[in-house]
Amino acid sequence: MRRKAAGALAAAMMASALLAGCGSSVVEQAQEQQTAAQTTAAQAAGGTQEGSGQAEVQETADLAKTVELKFNYAVGNKSRTMTYNQESPLTLPDGTVVTAGMLKPMWSYVEKELNSKFTDVTVQDMKSSDMIQTESTSNFLGANIYGGESIAERLMFYGTEGKFVNLTEMMEAGYLPNFKNYLNNNPDVRSAITAYDGNIYHVPYIAEINQIARAFEIRGSWVTELLDQTDASYDTDRFDIYYQGFYIGDNKRTGDNGGTVTPKEGVNIAKKTDANIIEIQNSLDVKNGETLTGALIQYINDNYDYDTPSQLYVGEKAAYDIDELIALMRCIKANPHYLTDGRADVVWPLFTRQSSYREELVRLATYFGGVKVHGADSYKATWYIDENGKVQYTYSEEGIYNVLCYLSDMEAEGLIYSDCYDLTDKTNYRSTLWGTDDGDAPSFGFMTYDFIASSTSDSLNKDTIVILPPVAKVNGVWQYYMDNGRAIKPDGWAISIAGSTQEQIDRACAVLDYFFTAEGAVLQNYGLPMILEENEKYEGPDGISYPKFNSWVTETCNAVAKGDLSTFLRDWMGCLMPIGYQKEIGFEYQYTSERGFEGWALLQGSTLHIATYAGEGPDGDNPNYYKMIPPVFSLTSRQKETISDSTSIESDDIVEYMFNIVRYRTKGNAPQGAEVAQTYEEYAAKFAARGLDLYEQTYQAAYDVMILGN
Repeated sequence: MRRKAAGALAAAMMASALLAGCGSSVVEQAQEQQTAAQTTAAQAAGGTQEGSGQAEVQETADLAKTVELKFNYAVGNKSRTMTYNQESPLTLPDGTVVTAGMLKPMWSYVEKELNSKFTDVTVQDMKSSDMIQTESTSNFLGANIYGGESIAERLMFYGTEGKFVNLTEMMEAGYLPNFKNYLNNNPDVRSAITAYDGNIYHVPYIAEINQIARAFEIRGSWVTELLDQTDASYDTDRFDIYYQGFYIGDNKRTGDNGGTVTPKEGVNIAKKTDANIIEIQNSLDVKNGETLTGALIQYINDNYDYDTPSQLYVGEKAAYDIDELIALMRCIKANPHYLTDGRADVVWPLFTRQSSYREELVRLATYFGGVKVHGADSYKATWYIDENGKVQYTYSEEGIYNVLCYLSDMEAEGLIYSDCYDLTDKTNYRSTLWGTDDGDAPSFGFMTYDFIASSTSDSLNKDTIVILPPVAKVNGVWQYYMDNGRAIKPDGWAISIAGSTQEQIDRACAVLDYFFTAEGAVLQNYGLPMILEENEKYEGPDGISYPKFNSWVTETCNAVAKGDLSTFLRDWMGCLMPIGYQKEIGFEYQYTSERGFEGWALLQGSTLHIATYAGEGPDGDNPNYYKMIPPVFSLTSRQKETISDSTSIESDDIVEYMFNIVRYRTKGNAPQGAEVAQTYEEYAAKFAARGLDLYEQTYQAAYDVMILGN
């Protein structure tokens, strides 16, 4: 026990107080936890905190010995590993030169702080899933710490198989005291990472939970140029329509059905009639940029009391629904020459950042009657909890099929960027459609759904602004809602048993615990002490003070990473990697443009609700509607065999099958061999044939164990 107590103290007290008192929420919490952790460690040594001097002497002796640790941390991108893989050297403020093949600066710093020798044995461009599969064949003998992206379920599974260290037992013995205290203060995290046997085997990457993840961003001037100008020269080329509307027939929006909404406390926006703009546009004899836009302006003036028509979409009084958004997209699509001063014949109203983000399009489901699609900010979170506490697979449901059909109508009208579906295309569409305005061959896009800081970057486009989401009947309640809160990620790391001596396990626990100390939290979220201002903090829009970057960071980031601070810290410095730690919003605030700040203020000052693990929101049809699903489910060997042998739901071709509907159903232009479900019955049959019932039963059993155990 004496040796374990020494290890606990090493984890709790190993770092100096260089960065204590930084004043941010995560850091303050880490400081409080560190104090509690020291008490816990001392008690584990067999005495009180005041009487733990003997243990502290032992702790010093343990840290005096250098211990080597091998890391296999694969993310499928050699720029994102622990090793510095840039072609050009990096000179730090203290004159240290970092060259290819060395550890990145943050990891060298931690190595010294913990008196360890770190060796990165990762195949630098290997994907996490491939790494885990390969290393499992050798019983994880090749390294002490294994980790990466989207492998939490694998770490949990192999932990229950005895391959990774049982961190619950280690915490009970006094190890990882800061992480233990963090879990005590954040039971939702503990619940989400506990395996079916009741134990924890990995430390997860925890995003800025309880914060907004992505938001809607648009070219702000396009809305005012279209709707507020009295002398506009609109385009007159023919526009073909396919979308028939959502708020039509018995679902007309008026009175109790969304007639009045409250975007901000004390501000009520009333819709005067049950007129539907899609029906109005569809009934036009001539459909072009001029007539579609004129109809929208007249509709807004007839139905709302705004100073200018653009206020329906922009600002704190925005109260548009999904039909009104699609009507605006039509006006955008039909006016390429007017909006680009003749520089383009085509503009794209809606796009995703890249094709691998194409499932962001399906998030529009929220605004077609509150249909659930992703239970968290992850495309793998394809579950929701129904009113009876049962998990339901979202992609198979009729509501999603209907949304895919609505998207297909939008695709047929040219409202969605046509390259978004092609996974072989690795282009960053946001950079193309927002970042080439001044180029020789510009491309123009209007709207995306992405992170605020990067999407409103001045280096990308100075016309992008954040807007409120569409108002919708969500969970039976008219409200502003984004089903996209930041989540516990399925990323993290674990400690190998077969690949480690007890001495290495002790030190590996200290490494994992370090990032939940005040010093470690600042280091991973912001970087080395030498790149932060010593006596100056950064004031966020939430009123909290955060560590502030110095001028070296800005200058170097601009020089080597085109001003992308997130990329610079990850790829050059080694911070912000998806290891086990809690990410803090202060970093993101700090590299957000003024327009981005205004966007945060707009959303935070509104009546917007988001998904959280606590699941709090207006009372409605389903008491579990707002609750985010766990990032992964812990499955037994038999459950995994059941899924792999008797179901085929978890395959890329299912998502491709879904997007075949978007691409081809309305236009009827499917290539030979492409399956396109023409009815929900046909769509549902595909999932049934692949074992949907057994798939849901298996995950329900896993979820029941998780709930019972926590």
